[in-house]
Amino acid sequence: MSLTADRSSEDATDLQLQDFIEKESRKQQFQNLTHSLTDICWETCIDRPTPRLETKIEKCLVNCVERFIDTTNFITNRLERIALSKRSEMSLE
Repeated sequence: MSLTADRSSEDATDLQLQDFIEKESRKQQFQNLTHSLTDICWETCIDRPTPRLETKIEKCLVNCVERFIDTTNFITNRLERIALSKRSEMSLE
């Protein structure tokens, strides 16, 4: 096997490993987000445990989750725009 073939095989393995790490990192971020959402909405909406989910609590939880998702999407989109802007500024230099 040639040195070039060895290097190309290592590069492919490195890319696969990098892709795997990125996917696992995204999974972990999603899990962290889910736990945060659960904690925040539980503390906000549930003042005492009840045998069944009351309508008022259900509405509060739905609203909490929707606002949390909206806020997360807004922040993510904003950070992506900032990153793209910085990349385009760097490419112009």
